[in-house]
Amino acid sequence: MISKFLSGIVIFTLISLLFMGLASIPVEAQSSTTWTYMVYMSGDSSLANNIPADIQEMQEVGSGNGLEIIVISDSSGEQDSKLARIMDDGQEEIPLTDIDSAWDDELEMGDSDTLSKFVIWAAENYPADRYILDLWGHGLGWAGICPDKDNYLQSKELRTAMEDVKDSGIELDIISMDACQMGMFEIAYELRDMADYAVLSEKDVPLDGWPYDDLLNLIRSDMNITLEDFGRKMIDSYMDWGVVSSRYSLTLSFIDLAEIDEVASILSEYSDEAIDMVEYFNPQFIEARSITEEYDGAYQYDLRHLLANINSQTKCKILEKLAENINNGLDNAITYERHWTNIQDEPADYASGLSIWFPPYSPSGSYLECSFAQDTGWDEFLDSVASFFSEPGRQEIVNNVQAIGLDLDGNNLKDAIKIDYDANSIGMTIVELYGPNNELLDSFELDTSSSGSQTIELENYGAYSVAVYLWGNTGTLRNYSLFNNGLAREGVSIISGEVVSDIGRGMSWVQVSLVNSHGDILTSTNTDTSGHYTLEVIVPTHTDGSNLTLTCGLGEGQQNITIEALSDDNTINFQLETSNLHIGTITAVITMFIIIGLVCLVVWGIVGRKKEPVDFVETIQDSYEEEQKL
Repeated sequence: MISKFLSGIVIFTLISLLFMGLASIPVEAQSSTTWTYMVYMSGDSSLANNIPADIQEMQEVGSGNGLEIIVISDSSGEQDSKLARIMDDGQEEIPLTDIDSAWDDELEMGDSDTLSKFVIWAAENYPADRYILDLWGHGLGWAGICPDKDNYLQSKELRTAMEDVKDSGIELDIISMDACQMGMFEIAYELRDMADYAVLSEKDVPLDGWPYDDLLNLIRSDMNITLEDFGRKMIDSYMDWGVVSSRYSLTLSFIDLAEIDEVASILSEYSDEAIDMVEYFNPQFIEARSITEEYDGAYQYDLRHLLANINSQTKCKILEKLAENINNGLDNAITYERHWTNIQDEPADYASGLSIWFPPYSPSGSYLECSFAQDTGWDEFLDSVASFFSEPGRQEIVNNVQAIGLDLDGNNLKDAIKIDYDANSIGMTIVELYGPNNELLDSFELDTSSSGSQTIELENYGAYSVAVYLWGNTGTLRNYSLFNNGLAREGVSIISGEVVSDIGRGMSWVQVSLVNSHGDILTSTNTDTSGHYTLEVIVPTHTDGSNLTLTCGLGEGQQNITIEALSDDNTINFQLETSNLHIGTITAVITMFIIIGLVCLVVWGIVGRKKEPVDFVETIQDSYEEEQKL
C-alpha cells in the first residue's frame, strides 16, 4: 500500500514539473495591427468653431500603443494653421516646417499640394499597417471639398493629390469625408484606385461631424479589426448618434472602390443607349428626374432611385436590363449603407449609397474636367436631354406592330405569340422576346418592306413580353411598344415525386408545397402511405412558372429545391434524414389527442353515473294509465 502511495506521489510530481516547464516556455503574443489616422481639417470657413470640439473627441482616445492620430488644421484667423499629434492629455504640436521648410503658419488647404505633402509626411513619420485619411470641411459634391475661403479642392485636384500619395508608395486603406454631399458616383470614381474604401454621405453632414471618440475607440478596442468591420461599425456609430442628436436626415455608405470601374463602364453603356432614345423618351427622362429623391446640393439624385423611375416611366427593356446590371454592380460596390429621415428635414427614404448629377442644363466647366465625365458618356447624355427641359416633346413615327397570344394546338391554352405588322420603309424595326424570368430569349429584325405576320412558338410555361423598337435612319429611337398582356405559354404543370428517408423508405404524411418568389404557397399536399406526392398548378394562372421553390418537410428538417422553369411533367424527389423529422413533436401531438380523448371518456363516465336508472315497467304502466284517461 505504501509503495503504491509513494509511486503516486512521484508520478504527480513529474506531471507537475512537466506542466511548469511548459508554462515557462515563452509564447509569442499575437501581433497587433498598427493604425495611422490622418485628419485634414479645413476650417477657414463657417466651420472654424467646430474644430476644438472634434479635436477634444479625438483626445478622448489619443495616440499611442499602435494608434497615431495626426491632425493638420487651419481656422478662420491668420497664421493659425497647425500640425499636431493628438494625445489623451492634449496636443503634441509639431512645426509645419517639418513637412515643408517653405511653409509658414497660414496654409492654403484648398491646394492639392498641401494635402499630398501632409499625407506623405504623416505616413512616412508614423508608419503603420493601416492608413485612414479623413477629409474634414465643407463638401460641394462633385465640385470639390475642403474650401479655404474661396479656394477648394476640386475633383481633379483631389485626384492629383491622391495620385501623388500613391506615386510615393503609400497605399491608403480608407478615405472618409466628414463633409456634406460627397456621396456621389463622380467622387467615388475619382477615388476608385486611390484607396481600398471610401466613407461618403449623399446628404449633408451635421456640423458636429463624425463622433470621433466613438469611431476611434472602434480601433482602440480592437486593433485587429478588419477594414470591413470598421466601416460597418463606423457607419452604425454615426447613424446611432445622429438619430438621437441630429436635426438633419442622415446618410452614410461604405464603398468598395475596386468595384467602381465596372459600374462606371455599364453606366457609360447605359448613357450611350439613352442618348439614342432622348428624342423619343425625353418627357419620361425629365419626369423620372422630377420624382427622384434629390439631396441638399444642386441637382444630386440617388442613382438607384433615378434608374428605377426611368424604368417605370419608359418601360424600355434595353434600359431596364442595363439598369439591372448597374444595380448588381452597386450591390458589390456599396458594401454597407444606412439612411434615416428626420421629419424636420428633407427625406432620405430612397438613399442607397451614391447619388449622381442630373441638372436641367448642359454640363460645362469643371464638371467636364471630372474623370467620370471624361471617361463615360454620362455628360453627353445630360447634354442631349438639356435642350428638352424648356419644352419636352416626343418625336415619333407611327409603327403599326401588334403582338397577341395564340393557341396553336386547340386545347384552349395559349402556346405561341403572333406578331402582326404593317409595311414601313422608315428605319429598322427590332423585336425582342423576353421569357418568364425576364431573360432576353431572342432579338430579330422584322422585314417591314410589306405587311405581314410572324409566329413564335413558346417553349417554357409562363408569361412573356415583346418589346418593339423602330429605329430611324439616323439610329435614333422613333417608336417603342411593350406588349406584356396575354402573352404566355399556358398549361397544366404536374410536379410529382417521392419522399424517402435516409434508409430509402417511403415516408407518409410529409408536407410538400410549391412556393413563389414572394413566399406565397401556390399549392400544397402530403405524401401518401408509400411516400409519393403529386402537385398540379396552372401556369401562368397561378404562377408565371419561374423563380419557384418546392419545399418538403417542416422546421429544421425542411429541404428546398429551386425550380427555374416548369415543364409539362416535373419529377422531383427528396431524401430526408429521419433525425430531422421532428418525430418528438409529432408524438407529442398524438399523445395530446389521446389524453384529450381519455379526459372526455372520464368526464362522460362521471356524468353518466350521476343520472338515475330508468324503470321500464313503471314507464309502460304510466303510459297505459294515460291512454285509459283519454
